Amino acid sequence: MLEPTQIRQILAKILESPEFHNSQKYRELLQFLVEESIAGRQPKETTIAVQIFGKEASFNSKEDATVRVYMNNLRKKLEHYYFTSSEPHEFRLSIPVGHYRVELVPFDLKIPKPFLKSHARSIMVGSAIVVAFGLGYVVHALQQSAPAEHRAPDPIWHEFQSSNGRHTLIVIGDYFFLRERTDRAGYYRRPSINSTEDYQLFSGREPDLGKTFQVNDFTFLRPSGPWSMAKILPIIQENPSGYSLKLASEFTSADFKGNNIIFIGTMKTLHSFRKFLHMFRMERTTARLGTPEQYESIAIRNEAGDSVQTFSIGGPRSGDYVKDFSFIAKGHGPDGCTILMILGFTENGVIAGGNAACDPALFDSVAAAYPLPPLSEPFGFTLVLGTEGISQAIFSTHIRHFLLHKGVSLVTSASSSDSLNLR
Repeated sequence: MLEPTQIRQILAKILESPEFHNSQKYRELLQFLVEESIAGRQPKETTIAVQIFGKEASFNSKEDATVRVYMNNLRKKLEHYYFTSSEPHEFRLSIPVGHYRVELVPFDLKIPKPFLKSHARSIMVGSAIVVAFGLGYVVHALQQSAPAEHRAPDPIWHEFQSSNGRHTLIVIGDYFFLRERTDRAGYYRRPSINSTEDYQLFSGREPDLGKTFQVNDFTFLRPSGPWSMAKILPIIQENPSGYSLKLASEFTSADFKGNNIIFIGTMKTLHSFRKFLHMFRMERTTARLGTPEQYESIAIRNEAGDSVQTFSIGGPRSGDYVKDFSFIAKGHGPDGCTILMILGFTENGVIAGGNAACDPALFDSVAAAYPLPPLSEPFGFTLVLGTEGISQAIFSTHIRHFLLHKGVSLVTSASSSDSLNLR
């Protein structure tokens, strides 16, 4: 086993890495845990809360999850460091889940070396949260790439597979959180606040909100984004122009330049993408904004501006059985880029949309349900699917609405004739 001096040398390299260099609180936390472990001590949650986060001695972990949240993110930062590091490692620092001790374990990152050489530097990750949830799916997807005959059809993926000089940027929708301004530093999520702009709007209306909470320095990612990303990467990975990843909360208008964009997420994670829904003849509305009874709906309009159909999953649901809608929309945005949106009201809608978008038979099902005119690339469309399932297991998916962005609107209701047998 290594001597304390050697362990501190390993720690020093980690603290100077991009994952930790500008994250003072995570630097302090990791250094504290390493020194405690070297001394043979395993600190309690209360000790960490008091010494690192300045909490009172009366700290109650049942009411305040600060330590657990930071520990969870610290593990992800360490995973990202070892995943992307180009240096050889004989040992790595590990923090077992459920414990606050740091262990020194043999380095054994089970990722194929060709993947590390050819792709590790090309993947731009918006935060450690994306890495922790997403890269495991990415590696699995690339290892399990489907043969060419099973790749998704051109109507969706043509621009993302071709060598037209445009890079593909995959944007994952993330959830926005606020943080208390007090020393307790608890976290708060309001469904109607999903961006800094939303926060500014509501704090202007509700002064107490602005006095009590501030914008948090990290966001939260649900599994549906990485799940869909794992399906998509085998389809687009051979594009000579490459691909990268980014969180929706970090996306800016400058990202349109030179990139084709794929957005994956729920309606609540659109962030700045909300302003582009009109490109797909989609209008998002909410009722009883800022209350537990907030309902979301999407109206699909034809090119004349008439509302042709509205989709909503209504109010609160009981139990695990979920009915949702998936929205797969493709169009052309700023700087001549192509934008593909894979949306849902809930996680189930996003997962079902990702599955459908990657199914080679999707447009065969659309053509079977509607008398489509001859299609030629490039063209835009908005497709709505109804989906049902329990938790994140999808039982059925069926076509509900299809709109070509050339003045053609084709509408249907769910029926057995337009069900999709997704692979």
